Amino acid sequence: MNSLLRALHAEVFKLRRTLAFRMVFVTPALVALLQFFIGLNQRKGAPTAGQLRETVFQNILSVWAIFMLPLFITLETALLTGIEHGERQWKHLLALPLPRHVYFLAKFVVAALLAGAGTLVLCVYALVVGFVLVRTSAGLPPGPPPEFGQLFLSGLKVWVAAWLIVAIHSWVSLRWSSFTLALGTGVGGTFFALFAASAKIGKYYPWLLPVNALNLVGGEPRDRLALLLGGLGGALVVALGSLEFSRKDGDEPQTSVSRRFVVGAVAVGLAVAVLAMFLQSRR
Repeated sequence: MNSLLRALHAEVFKLRRTLAFRMVFVTPALVALLQFFIGLNQRKGAPTAGQLRETVFQNILSVWAIFMLPLFITLETALLTGIEHGERQWKHLLALPLPRHVYFLAKFVVAALLAGAGTLVLCVYALVVGFVLVRTSAGLPPGPPPEFGQLFLSGLKVWVAAWLIVAIHSWVSLRWSSFTLALGTGVGGTFFALFAASAKIGKYYPWLLPVNALNLVGGEPRDRLALLLGGLGGALVVALGSLEFSRKDGDEPQTSVSRRFVVGAVAVGLAVAVLAMFLQSRR
């Protein structure tokens, strides 16, 4: 645990040298701004202020889940590993007396937290956009009060379902130094998701799991499967990626990832997925 905390502290310190933290505020703002201009037209046909807010919340989350969040994760994971690849620091880092899998785990944790922070910021922006549109729409009846808790619960589900994407891109960006390859993987995965949304494979496709958590595509409930695959699948990929990374650039392969770590990673992913599904069932 001490080794992980030291690696996490180093990762947080290195964030100052990248655009990763600032993108947490910039990327959600693009989605919110887009929905604001769309909402200027939608408010004319909204029967009540409450329904206008609900439409804004759903549209912002759906655009974030199916399109912007996967690209955001792609960019963040590439930026997090860019310093080590660009300045060729791996030789130095891997010579330090820390288990090698800790570096992979730290990258994943920071990337997941950035994705969660971006989703939280998006929910706040959604509240602001909904408030501004309602305040500037004269004559709309109030309607039922908005479900703010449901907005943040949906954001939580989207974040957990995205863990598998975070794990995949953490592995890709650590395994290969090419920034183009990392971005190409994310763009390709997101592009294919646009065509696979209604297909049967869509319920298992990693880049569709966040939007599946919202039950907006497919015509059937997909949220529980999305949460399970996102949490458990993310933990499995982290465990496998850590095992592979422990063999990186060494004179002799180092298999320092213990069975306890693999079991623990899977258990954490499963526990988070079950917790998210429990919260969903309590709606």
